[in-house]
Amino acid sequence: MAFCGYKLSLCVLIISVWGLFQLLIMGVFFYTENASFLEDLPIDGTFENTKNYMDLVRRGFKTNAFNCFIAACLYIATLGVSAWQFYLNQKTTYQV
Repeated sequence: MAFCGYKLSLCVLIISVWGLFQLLIMGVFFYTENASFLEDLPIDGTFENTKNYMDLVRRGFKTNAFNCFIAACLYIATLGVSAWQFYLNQKTTYQV
């Protein structure tokens, strides 16, 4: 039951592998609180002291890491579906 073609399934397969790789690396960097991702944190407002600011920064890093890992899981699902479609299309191509 192929619902997408050979080329589309191959394209989505490649994009899924790249997206999975990128999001896992970004999730690890956010989880280890890499300073280069500090601009990507959802922190707004003014801060009374440095402890309050650091708590918000740590919470932002953990939230972004969790979001990256969730998106990577979604890419795993996309990878599975596109690999299945690629396999079905490849099988029908060789049978003709």
